[in-house]
Amino acid sequence: MMKLIPIYTENLKGRQNYTIFIDKQTNLTYKAFQKEPRQATYWIAFFIVLAILRGIQEISITITNPVAILLFLTLTVLGILSGKLYYKKFVYEEIKEIYLTESMIKEYIERGKRGFKLEIKIAVISLVIVLLLALLFFISHSIILLIFMFFTFVFFIVYLFRLPVERFHFYK
Repeated sequence: MMKLIPIYTENLKGRQNYTIFIDKQTNLTYKAFQKEPRQATYWIAFFIVLAILRGIQEISITITNPVAILLFLTLTVLGILSGKLYYKKFVYEEIKEIYLTESMIKEYIERGKRGFKLEIKIAVISLVIVLLLALLFFISHSIILLIFMFFTFVFFIVYLFRLPVERFHFYK
């Protein structure tokens, strides 16, 4: 089974963005274009989340600590599964093999260093937000905080998939 490691991502506004991967075992390189979500998808999701949050805001439930822990653990597992599914199904289009020379691979790795650092910062910030929201949830038992924690956790998991341990070895 291939273990693809992202070495370079091009994100330019108004263009088809892509990521170049390398299979560490075979040294083969691959290119995958990123799927572009439609603007309508953002607005539909925004209004659905807004409706859910308004509906939950009116609900007043007393949550005991064991129930809070169970809810937290359940949403953590669902977050991991959702993040993995989202990354595998909705981030990239078909992955195709490309043929790069060794010097081109090194150049892409060097050019990808800046993006790598940004991805680490985003992952760390999202993890801090997840931990803060989890702490606030356990203090206040607010379902809204738990829902925000869930979506932030899914975002974190998606970024975590872009940061395999092997990728760190490229930038030593």
